[in-house]
Amino acid sequence: MANIYDQVPLRTPNSIRLLKLLPASSTDDVVKFDLLVVTLDQCPPFKAISYSWDGQRPSVEALCSGQPILVTLNCNNVLRHLAVNSNAPSLVWIDAICINQSPEAVIERNQQVSIMGQIYTAAEEVVVWLGSKIEPAWEETFRSLSKFADACLSSGDENYSEQLLALASNIDSKTLNDMFWGVTWFSRVWVVQEVALSKTATFIYGKVTLTYFNLIKSWSDLYSKHKGEILVQNLNQTLYNGFGTHIVSLQGPRRALAITEGYDSVEELFRQASRLLATEPRDKVYGLHGLLVSYGISLPDADYRKPLESIYMETTRGIMEYRKCLNLISCYYVSDEWPSWVPDWRTSLPPSTPKGDYHASRPSKGTFDFIDLPNGSLGLRVTAAIIGDVSSALGASLLGRYRTAEALKTDTVLTQVEDQIAPDWKDKRLQHGADIAKFLAVYNIRVLRRALEFLEKESSSQDTWREDLYEIVFNQASMDDKLDMRKPFSQWLDILSDLPVKPRQDRGTLSNIDDSPEMELYKRISTNNNVSELHELFTAASYFWTFFKTDSGAFGAGAHTIMSGDKVGLVAGVTIPMVVRHVYEDTYRVVSPAYVCGIMQGEAWPKDPNNLTSITII
Repeated sequence: MANIYDQVPLRTPNSIRLLKLLPASSTDDVVKFDLLVVTLDQCPPFKAISYSWDGQRPSVEALCSGQPILVTLNCNNVLRHLAVNSNAPSLVWIDAICINQSPEAVIERNQQVSIMGQIYTAAEEVVVWLGSKIEPAWEETFRSLSKFADACLSSGDENYSEQLLALASNIDSKTLNDMFWGVTWFSRVWVVQEVALSKTATFIYGKVTLTYFNLIKSWSDLYSKHKGEILVQNLNQTLYNGFGTHIVSLQGPRRALAITEGYDSVEELFRQASRLLATEPRDKVYGLHGLLVSYGISLPDADYRKPLESIYMETTRGIMEYRKCLNLISCYYVSDEWPSWVPDWRTSLPPSTPKGDYHASRPSKGTFDFIDLPNGSLGLRVTAAIIGDVSSALGASLLGRYRTAEALKTDTVLTQVEDQIAPDWKDKRLQHGADIAKFLAVYNIRVLRRALEFLEKESSSQDTWREDLYEIVFNQASMDDKLDMRKPFSQWLDILSDLPVKPRQDRGTLSNIDDSPEMELYKRISTNNNVSELHELFTAASYFWTFFKTDSGAFGAGAHTIMSGDKVGLVAGVTIPMVVRHVYEDTYRVVSPAYVCGIMQGEAWPKDPNNLTSITII
């Protein structure tokens, strides 16, 4: 396709190509278009396409100025949809064609990616194509969601609140959640800024269209008026599964405060976005580049020739300097080569961070400086108090509740934990990927049983470890403070401690995960609503968490990389304790943000400022 670009070169930094898409009379017609060049400051009205490539290779023929070229199926189908639904030529921007994708065109791609946010901001409409494979049940549920979205058009009606609730009750949350997990657009990082920066965005799935900002308005109104109702809570969580990162990214008057309360920082945007996928790891940053620049964050232009570490470091530094605060609670140990103050956004499954409103360092100001290191990297100079040691750690970690097929391919922690606790099931799990949720349920039971043994062994009394574990579980499960969950918690521990004794079977004959004794425990947990809620919320919020004990006797929880000999530190300006690893002199590496019982509200923060010290994090 490269030779078509010779006739339409991009001569200025704000030049873009547009397709002049010709109308079609039938879905059987070949997609036809011409390419033209415009500048963003003087461009005519055009539509920009937001879609997922889905790993497709160009295989469908289209005609560019009469010349045959190959495009992907999704690219062809969205252009054909627009062509069939138009009576006149229309101007369209779509990345796969408007940007030269050949390996030799890296300079052009760098330049176009750097202005991607401006392109979607300039478009008169962003068309979101949710794919070419249509599931009838998903389409019907999406139709119900579209009707709910348009309810806000009648927000002045006297019975608007009741209309919202009635339309919400018609949405099948389970089917909608299945759609969010099944349609790859919802799992891609690039699409966040494409919608957030749009003037208006229209979603297309099969024969259904949905206006995005209508959905945000109706969703926010419903939650603010009826958030106490179970139906609304379930729908809110489901919509957050699909659109959470997108609504967190909205700024200014379009921000829906009712449904983003507590999620108002750039750090939270990156925590959300890190769970989204990108084929190229640099795109975990470049996919949000235009959005971050629109916030006022100073960042270098995109450059795919730069080392990944440099790109992530520049972005982290830019965010810290823009926010004038530390961003360590998304950091955890990766390797001795990776700067530990820089989040590793490559993974779509980072370890969980402690949930809740904490003030471990009290209201302290987080001053920091960046210093050059001898190896050419950057270190972070902060004020901190090292208050203790990790005396012992469990090692094995909880695994959360979900995995996408793509996330499974790179989940090295899962395979490590399997080697520790379930070597007999590893091969079977690899053969039965569709049943991953059952395997995770069984593995979590095994880890929890090991955790109970660890806590009891390391505790001076049974009451101590049970109280500490209750504190960790209750807070991480984000339970309502008004609820007393001690009875369900006690029942949960009783169930976990009572592993059924089944007839001994040869490993080769135990072919079904449902036959395992841990699955029997999981079924017992599921029969008690309160116990099940506690278990599911905690395990869903504890990805890759292990348990540890400090030399003061307190128990804690954090990322699986925590080990005996690590230090517990409180960093000025960071609300959560940090487990760090001593390197030399006053130099440390971040291992994990952690929940440490008894110090989450500043109980261990030094009263005398002279007990604080400066340390360098590398």
